[in-house]
Formats: sequence, structure tokens, C-alpha cells
Amino acid sequence: MTTRRALAVAILCLLPLLAFADAVEEKNFPVLSVIERTPEVARLVESDPTLTKLKKPRLSEEEISAAADALRRLYGVSQPVREMTDGALRHGHAYIRYETKSGGEFLAAAWTDAAHGINNIIDVYGEGKAPRYPAIDAVSYDVKSEAYAHLLQTVTESLAEESAPLFFQPSLRYALHLLDLNHRDEAGRFEPMESGENAAAIRHLASIKWSSYPYSVIIVPGSGPDRLSWALSPWSKLRLELAVRRFRQGKAPLILVSGGYVHPNQTPYCEAMEMKKSLIADFGVPPEAIIVDPHARHTTTNLRNAARLMQRYRIPFDRTGLITTDSYHSSYIGGDEFAKRNLEELGYQPVKIGKRVSQFDLEFVPVLDSMQVDPMQPLDP
Repeated sequence: MTTRRALAVAILCLLPLLAFADAVEEKNFPVLSVIERTPEVARLVESDPTLTKLKKPRLSEEEISAAADALRRLYGVSQPVREMTDGALRHGHAYIRYETKSGGEFLAAAWTDAAHGINNIIDVYGEGKAPRYPAIDAVSYDVKSEAYAHLLQTVTESLAEESAPLFFQPSLRYALHLLDLNHRDEAGRFEPMESGENAAAIRHLASIKWSSYPYSVIIVPGSGPDRLSWALSPWSKLRLELAVRRFRQGKAPLILVSGGYVHPNQTPYCEAMEMKKSLIADFGVPPEAIIVDPHARHTTTNLRNAARLMQRYRIPFDRTGLITTDSYHSSYIGGDEFAKRNLEELGYQPVKIGKRVSQFDLEFVPVLDSMQVDPMQPLDP
């Protein structure tokens, strides 16, 4: 592990658990949330003559670049902006892949990502542009219909009545409303998990003697049933059976189930939550041994989110874990096609795949790059 990464792990382990006042905004746009929550910086941003001119429902690429330049300048001349950037923003590690950048460049890069994410939400859920996965992530309405036009007009008129002192707030609030209108609040569901679904497991962590187990955690990726009336797919049930067998053999003290509201589109069932229910009811696994990630929508983010939760909950980041799934899925995860997909969709490998233990099991070590927020995927950033 590099010195920078070792230091990052040490800092991460000392950080308090985050509170999600507005989880959808917090998780998609942490840089904007930090600005809003830092009064001195908010006042500087509000009064900046360049940024004031950019208070619009949507920003062009030129305007996004102009705002980035203004934020670089503010970092250079303002102590509060520097303290915010090099304090809360860096230490949150939501932009960990930018942490080698200087302060001004770091702030500008975080802003640019957020601005592109806002525009993407407006494109997809306001104008009907196809997202990367249209079968499960697309707009819920006919964007060309008169009814939807009237709905958007009402949102616009309502927002016009609100006070929006910061230059990014008109477009940010419009984007968040679009997600809400389309019932696309998946990113915020079940938050804060620390005081809810994962509370029992978190309390249990302090009593775990990690050296007694060969693996830190068993990750079980979910699989959607593709049937609206089915809560749990047979694939997920079989994967759980395999994982429970390893849990009872003492391979790891925890089972981490991962999967959100994915298949079929707008399903009322969350893969991870249904797997947790099955682990308790069908297999007798105690709740304190189960961690849920109810947000992942793809295999890429099953592993990314698992790595995030391992960091977030102080599960030893340098210990090997186990990915347990069916043989077809396991072969895919261990292959070149999946590694290529990670690079294309995430820009990095969320975990380092280790040796194959069986046709169902792969060893892994989590990777800190998984902390990087991705607002271009607003349902699970």
C-alpha cells in the first residue's frame, strides 16, 4: 500500500459516520452540500460577481468552466474556502481519485463532476435522454406528453418562489425535483443505514476477533427476479445458501448482501433487503452478522459499494474478503470482461480480485478508489 493510501485508510478510520440530512443530494453532490453547510464559504460564493451571473436552471459547458475558474480563484484568496476544501471536502474522501491535485484544482474537479451530474439528471428525467441502462434507469413518463410538460412547468414555477442564493441551487433543486417526480430516490432509501438496517451489525463489529477468521466478510451479490410479484429470485436464494454454508464453517463473521431496487424496472422489492429477510427467516443467520447494501444496481457497484461499507464501518480494509455467488456469475467476476467493464463504467477496479477458492468463491481485497462519488449514476452514485 502506498504511503498516501495508507494515510487515507488511517484518516478514514478516524472519521465519524456521516449523517444524511438529504441523502440523495449528499450522496450525489457532496461538494455542493459541503458548500451549503459552511456559512462563511456560502456567503463568499453568494457574493462572488462571476458566480452570481451563473444562477440559472442549467449551465452550459462554458459556464461550468467559468464557475470552476471562479472557485479556483476563491480557493487562492479565501482562507475559509481553503479550510473547507482541505478539511471537510478532502477528508470525506468522496473525491479520493482527485486527492493528488492541488487545492484549487481539487475543488474545481469536484464542482465539474457535480455540474455534469446535474445536467445529466435534467437530460434523462426532464428531456428523456436514454441513460446508460434505459431498461431500469429511464424516465418514468412520456416526456413529450402534455401532462408531463405541465408537471415540469409547475415545478419550475414552484422553484421560482423559493430563495436560491447560491449559483448552483436553481439547477440542483430542479434536478432533485426531477428525481423525486420519477420516483427515483433509490440513492436515499434506507439512509441512514447506521441507525437502521445495519445498526445491529455495527454494534457487533467491536466484539469481532478478526484474527479468528480467514476472511473479513462474505459478499453476496443480488440478482433481480424480473417478475414484479416475486420478492426474491431463485438465483439470490441459491447464492445465499452457498454463503450461509461458508458462514457456518467460520469463514467470516459477516455476510454482506448487495443489491437495490433494480429488476424489473420500478420493482417494489429491494434485492439486499429481501436477501436479509431470507438469511434470518430461512437460514437462521442473526441480524448482527448481516450487512446490507440496498443501493447497488450492477455487479460493478455490488463490489464498489461493499468496499465503501467496509471502510465506512471500520471492517479491516487490509484483510482479504470472499465473494460468493453462483459459478456462472463468479466466472464472470473473475474474468477479463468484467475487469474491462469496471474501467469503462467506474474508471478503476473497485476491488482487487485474488485467487479462486472454488467455482463459487473468489478472494478479494477492497480498493480505496471505490470511495469516489459518481453523480453520472444518480440512482446509486
